[in-house]
Formats: sequence, structure tokens, C-alpha cells
Amino acid sequence: MAKRKPTRSVNKTTLLVMGEGEHDKAFLSHMKGIYYERHSGSKITLDFSSGGSPHDIIKDTVKKSRHVDYDQKFILMDSDVPVKQQDIKAAKDSGIAILYSEPLCLEGMLLSILAQSIPNTAQKFKSMLHPKLSDNPALSKSYEPLFAKPVLDETNHATVITLRSLLGVKQKK
Repeated sequence: MAKRKPTRSVNKTTLLVMGEGEHDKAFLSHMKGIYYERHSGSKITLDFSSGGSPHDIIKDTVKKSRHVDYDQKFILMDSDVPVKQQDIKAAKDSGIAILYSEPLCLEGMLLSILAQSIPNTAQKFKSMLHPKLSDNPALSKSYEPLFAKPVLDETNHATVITLRSLLGVKQKK
């Protein structure tokens, strides 16, 4: 009779990062592809809400994370619409931290990383950035040429620094 190997249990840190929409998730997937180490001891789930108001996005994240015991939960949210105090409290009460894409939106944050001129509306940011991407902004591969690892490593944008840490960290509670 062959000896059975003892089973090992590995405590993985679980992390949920929600994007406001599919473009946010695509960019987060791009970053995860660069920074995530498969044997890091963490399990990262990326998802996205279908946009809407900050209230709707927070409510959707609470709902999607209700039945999974994530160690940490984050939302990457545009900053063009103010978040009401009761929504910030609801997120905090559910253990969700909000990371803001600034200025205004994901595209604004990404253009600021590239030191591009900053327009004053989210729609102008989108129309400036999307043609520069290599493909559809809902695909993670579209962000590779402009936002390769050296570009993301060199930025001092606070949200990107936090995301680098979250997606690449060997976390323990």
C-alpha cells in the first residue's frame, strides 16, 4: 500500500477589486498580468459593476461580495460624481475601500500618467485616450503598449501605487 502524502493547507489571502465598468476591469486585468505572482499566497478576483451612480456601484459590490469571505475588498471608482456620505459609510461598514481614478475617471488617470494635457470632462478624456490604445478599451491587451511595466513602475499617481501593491503583494492579514 502506497503512503499518502500529508495534505497541506495553504492560507491564501483573498482580495476583491471591483472596477466601475468593463474598461476599469480591463485595465485592472492588465495590471494583474504585470504584478501578480501566481504563488504569492493571495487570490485576486477582479470584477466590474455596470456603472451608474456611486451608490449603485457600492451596492453592487456589497451584493457580489456578500457570500464570499474576502480578506480585502476595493472599488476603483471614477471621481467625477461625488460619493454621498451614507454610501461611503455603507462601503466602510461592508469592509470596502474606495480607490478613486483621478482626475475624473480611469481615462483621466491614465492620461495623467502619460503627462498628457488634461481636459475638463470625462467624455473628452475617453475620446483622447481610446484612440491611443492598441485595441478595444474593454480588452486588457489594449493597455500594454502605453502602460507597460516601466511606465506603471515610474508613476507617482497614488491610486496606481496602491493598485501595484494590492495586485503584486504577498499579503497576510
